[in-house]
Amino acid sequence: MFAAALPLALPCTPAHAADEAMLEFTVIRRDTLIHLSRSVLVSPSAWREVARINKLPDPNLILPGQVLRIPARLMRSVPVPATLVAVTGDVKVGSRPAAPNTPLVQGDTLQTGPNGSAVIELADRSRVQVAPSSLAELAATRRVGARDAAPPNGAASTDGSSGWFTGSLRLLRGSAEVFATKVLRVKPLEVVTPTAVIGVRGTRYRVGFDEDSNRSTHSEVLEGKVHFDRADGASGAELPAGFGAQADAGAGVPVATKMLAAPDLCGVPQRFERPLVRLRIPEANGPTRVQIAADPGFDRMVSDQRAEAGAEVRVADLADGNWNLRVRRIGERGIEGRDATLAFVLKARPEPPAYSAPRSDAKQPVGSIAFAWARNADAPNARLQIAQDAEFGKPLLDQDDLADGRARTTIAEPGTYWWRLASIRPDGDHGPFGDPQRFELRALPTPPTGSVAPDGGSLLFKWSGRPGDRQRVELARDPQFADIVASDELESPEWQPTLPAFGGRYYFRYRSVESDGYISPYSETLMIDAPRSGGWLLLLPLLPLLPLLL
Repeated sequence: MFAAALPLALPCTPAHAADEAMLEFTVIRRDTLIHLSRSVLVSPSAWREVARINKLPDPNLILPGQVLRIPARLMRSVPVPATLVAVTGDVKVGSRPAAPNTPLVQGDTLQTGPNGSAVIELADRSRVQVAPSSLAELAATRRVGARDAAPPNGAASTDGSSGWFTGSLRLLRGSAEVFATKVLRVKPLEVVTPTAVIGVRGTRYRVGFDEDSNRSTHSEVLEGKVHFDRADGASGAELPAGFGAQADAGAGVPVATKMLAAPDLCGVPQRFERPLVRLRIPEANGPTRVQIAADPGFDRMVSDQRAEAGAEVRVADLADGNWNLRVRRIGERGIEGRDATLAFVLKARPEPPAYSAPRSDAKQPVGSIAFAWARNADAPNARLQIAQDAEFGKPLLDQDDLADGRARTTIAEPGTYWWRLASIRPDGDHGPFGDPQRFELRALPTPPTGSVAPDGGSLLFKWSGRPGDRQRVELARDPQFADIVASDELESPEWQPTLPAFGGRYYFRYRSVESDGYISPYSETLMIDAPRSGGWLLLLPLLPLLPLLL
């Protein structure tokens, strides 16, 4: 038997170097040449080359504690499955809908929809987060030099028998983030795109491939180091933490470029109350990557969008609850910067009722004000607030559990007011308030006065009016104003009609047409008696006034 050396003792040559990769095994008690040839090496004859490389004085004798250097090509390998540990939204393995804990084998493809994401755990416990709208293929997942009784899924064994791991992922569209464990590997864990190869032994990095933009690949290193090579074998670049590089289908050597700093999210709200979440990144002077996930680790990502400078990002179909926002700037040649994260709450349901009356910006006289709305079927009761400010700092009215889709209240003071509604479920759950609706209350017309004009041949009516308003006046023989004997439209609040030809009882009223088009209700009716003969008029000022409907 023999055991794999600790990671620090592994001198194997990186895959991008010209030297052959060597693995180190430490002989343990009860190891034999027969067992080593059957369980570890590709063939019994391979032992001769192992003996030559290690310059064994006696090829038939190996001792506990002895370290043997063995080329990776002479080591037997077996396929080991990866596991789909997280699935969110629309995700497929091949043509089949994916589910958590689904095993993945070499050659399996994973496709995520616009609102879907997945996390693959490789046999060495490395994790790959596959973002929305991505397509990836598990190109290789094998264990090298492991004993027959090695633990499943690449788990570390107490006797060092689990061997080395080799794995790679092809990214054909979209993006992925890799969390690579620091374990023994035959060669670096690789993410391969059509234009680049990104290899790493133990680090955290991102890879993105845009098939529509000159087949461009970009990668950014968050922790550790990464080697970024062009897929055509041209020169590559070593990327330390905080740097990225880019390669496309054209010529050009990848150059390490410093990542942009994380954006400031202080101006982004931490609570949203509409089903369509709208985001603007403050002071974004370039494009940004905006992602939303159900968990702080972004294993369950539901949205991944690129936003141009100043553009609004819209995210639909999020359920009420706690969410996580991650934003990074996109710099030169598509290299993405450091992440800024923010937790936020969505409370958009039950949605507010549909407002009916008063309509937005309605104008009406003070007095009894009627409110009406279409009830939410799932949350039939409502909460009504009325205030004189759009922020509702001091509501004039706050009524809860209104069940009929209507309410009425009296407001005596003219001015500008706002009202809003929230739906209430039968279990008492209150939804958010709808957008405030503005309405304006105007003062009622002042009662008119009337008298005989100084010339003795006409009447003189006066009332209070605002400068600039037009006045519509009527004089009739009946209180219903069906038999109108005189009418006019005036520029000022004063009217001097000629005395009626026939004496008897008459009725006067007026209404104002304001400069913004608002037409007031009619004033109170003034009842007068005109004489049947002689040049005199009996005026009955302010007799019991007769309210009339428009």
